[in-house]
Amino acid sequence: MRDIFLITLAVGFPVLAIWQILAHKLRDRADVVIVLVTGIVFLLFARASANWNSLPPWLWLVGVALMAVATALSGRIWAGLAWFTAERPRRALSAVLQLLLAGAVCAVLL
Repeated sequence: MRDIFLITLAVGFPVLAIWQILAHKLRDRADVVIVLVTGIVFLLFARASANWNSLPPWLWLVGVALMAVATALSGRIWAGLAWFTAERPRRALSAVLQLLLAGAVCAVLL
């Protein structure tokens, strides 16, 4: 069960991020940044919470490569997006809080 959780963190989320980027599901630059930072946090969390030897090394490399692909693809759509397209202030506040939380988690996990 723990291995399935690690595979989901290391490989599943980057695949989901790539799908969101290719399907134009992200509304603005804040969404793109949130998805990419969340992917990095998931990889850091998987690294911090498990023994690296519990999964083969190539699986971790696949996760990092998929996150790199998601980052490269986000560069293609970046120019066409505004920073915030929130009709409601609650949406903008949510995006800012998510970014602050992800930054704090990254700082703790590093």
